[in-house]
Formats: sequence, C-alpha cells, structure tokens
Amino acid sequence: MIFDTLDNVKNYEGLGRVYTALKFLEQTDFSKADLGRYELDGDNIFYMVQSYETDPDKTISEAHKKYIDIQFMVDGEEIVGIAPISCDKKETEAKPENDIWFYECKTEPLTLFANSFMVLYPNDLHCPGVATSNQPMTCKKVVVKVRV
Repeated sequence: MIFDTLDNVKNYEGLGRVYTALKFLEQTDFSKADLGRYELDGDNIFYMVQSYETDPDKTISEAHKKYIDIQFMVDGEEIVGIAPISCDKKETEAKPENDIWFYECKTEPLTLFANSFMVLYPNDLHCPGVATSNQPMTCKKVVVKVRV
C-alpha cells in the first residue's frame, strides 16, 4: 500500500501503469467532473468518479485480485480501514466477475483527505467510506483501476 498526496507523484515514476494513472490524477481537475466510469487505457486503466456519504458504522472490507485500486479524494474525507490479506478474516461475499471479495476483519484506520491518494494492491484489504466522526460526510472520490 502507498499513501501520499499528489504533490509527490514524481516519486512513483518507476511504477509503470500506476505512475500513468497518478500523472493523470495530478493533471486533471475533478472538482466539476461528472460522476461515472471512464476509460483511460481500455481495461488496463479505467476510473470511476464517485460521490457518496460516509458511514460511521461501515465495517466490511474488500479486496481485488485483477486490479490495483488507486483511491484519490477530490473533496471531503473518510477513514479507510487497512489490513494485509493474510490477516484473520472471514469472507462474507465474493463477486469474482466484478473482481471484488468482501471480508469481516480488524483493520487499522487511515484518513484519506482532499488531494491524498492510496494505492491498494491485491494483498491490501481495505474498508473505504467510513465517516471520520459520528456524522456522515459527502465525499467526491476518483477510484482508478489498474490491471495487475
């Protein structure tokens, strides 16, 4: 897992498609972007612009096998619970056709805030969308999917 801000994109120059996606995030103003799914390089790199309310009670983590997630916060903030895939976990649902598996497990909190991003590899369980306080907050986020 990588956690950083777009101010440091140059540090990831050697990461191939991940770097391509980070440069795209750095060069694009998403503040007025329409919600939806968009392709950057076909199925190799695509992204989704999302808006949602955080949930103080969210506990289900997810993992992916075919794609790396880059989660970039445009506006708002959320806690993302993080754990290694090797943790003690219980699978609650699997949707292999959508490259997503859901788990119950203990995670460590990390706050994703405006202009920050996380690169989440297939070995990184993550529970995004958790409210930073007891009150939900509206967030706008871009999730880039990078084929492994």
